[in-house]
Amino acid sequence: MQVIDAAHKTVHNEKHGGSVAIAARMGMSNNVLNSKVNPNCDTHHLRLDEALTIMEFTNDHSIIQAMAHRLGGVFCEVNGEATKDELIMTALSASACQGDVMAEMHKALEDGRISCSELDVLSNKIQTAMSALQSLNNHVKRKHAKDNPHLQGQ
Repeated sequence: MQVIDAAHKTVHNEKHGGSVAIAARMGMSNNVLNSKVNPNCDTHHLRLDEALTIMEFTNDHSIIQAMAHRLGGVFCEVNGEATKDELIMTALSASACQGDVMAEMHKALEDGRISCSELDVLSNKIQTAMSALQSLNNHVKRKHAKDNPHLQGQ
């Protein structure tokens, strides 16, 4: 997904209150915010600090995920210390995401080719799986650090 498309989708998601609520919280008019996230508008542009504010207000990280994807990376939230249950749930989530990728790949290849829309769906599923795996890696490293305090600073 393109960065501006992710911003547009986030701002117009009714789950977050839509553009009217987000614009009000940001202290700008709804029309200005709509123009800033409109992929077809060349006169207004979303600033980085505004994109960050939108993500903070909505807790939707699609914008930064799209940025990371464009740069060949992944975005992954880093939470505090992981409990054993959180570690297991993160591992299960990563495994489920991998299953989602394989199911989508199977579906896409039924006709022997991958269409543009199938590529978009696959890319999003793969991005989600990579983020889940990075999250698991972060949890494992924090657990290791907690279990091996004698290795701190080495």
